[in-house]
Amino acid sequence: MSYPVLQITGDYAFVEIRKGRAAERWEDMALVYRGSASRGDEWKGAEGEKLWGCHCLWPSDPNSTLSQPYDVSSRAGLAVGQPRLLRFPTRVGSFRSFAAFESLADEVQEDALPRLLLHEDPKSGNCYKIKLTTALLGLPLETRQYDILNGETRTPEFLENVNSNGRIPVLQIGESENARFLPESNAACWYLASGSDLIPDDRFAQADMLRWMFFEQYQHEPNVATLRFWLRFVGEANLSDEQQAQIPARRVAGQAALELLDGELADRPFLCGEALTLADITLFAYSHLAGDAGFELGVLGNLSAWIERVKQVPGFAPMD
Repeated sequence: MSYPVLQITGDYAFVEIRKGRAAERWEDMALVYRGSASRGDEWKGAEGEKLWGCHCLWPSDPNSTLSQPYDVSSRAGLAVGQPRLLRFPTRVGSFRSFAAFESLADEVQEDALPRLLLHEDPKSGNCYKIKLTTALLGLPLETRQYDILNGETRTPEFLENVNSNGRIPVLQIGESENARFLPESNAACWYLASGSDLIPDDRFAQADMLRWMFFEQYQHEPNVATLRFWLRFVGEANLSDEQQAQIPARRVAGQAALELLDGELADRPFLCGEALTLADITLFAYSHLAGDAGFELGVLGNLSAWIERVKQVPGFAPMD
């Protein structure tokens, strides 16, 4: 049995929550709540019901909402008690006037919830980054699995229709002739999180977040993730002589990357300060799996505490 849950991720002057079973239109659904809302507020529906929520800027004008109704139902496959987070697509602080909100209304409503399909291999931490981002944002995500060990991302069909580089993850946005395909995990995470609290407002803070995402791709992932893949899925005995020769250097570089993270996390809860950002999501993926590559996380106290802290963030979803 499963039931829908909606949870607020920020403070809003006015929200409206509605529910229904067969209703397809906002106006046909029964009113559950209308009023102000604070971070952590939560509403639950019965099995088979749908919950919809929207927000507006001022309680004096409920019809000023920019948000499409955010919906969730038990048919979405949510486990019992797992919430779909209400993280609406605009931020009040990003605009100066009500007129600016009105001018963006059509664009926001049109682009609020395109179909999202992740072409992935569940073994991949790079794919998990994208799934974790959507979970924290409360976005619906479909998946299509490929076995990279059996060359399923190197077929002519995949190369022609999904990614000519023959790699996953690839985030598909939209469908049919309107579908767009976005390879590279960190680029996909950025696309999904744009306009949310996972990307800081401040210009320097954004750049600081990006430097951690670059660090992940250049110094962390090539060593920690590669060793994990070789040792857990390929098997050391099946590695080529060239791969065998690379293991010591990759282990030294991977250890250095993990120790750098441990030192940086000594005086703050998350990599860019007090709040979780994409920097944490992208580095969490392979850091929390470092034991699979033979790294000892237990001796890195700050890093281990950060891993547990990320797991406690509302909306967190573990790797499959």
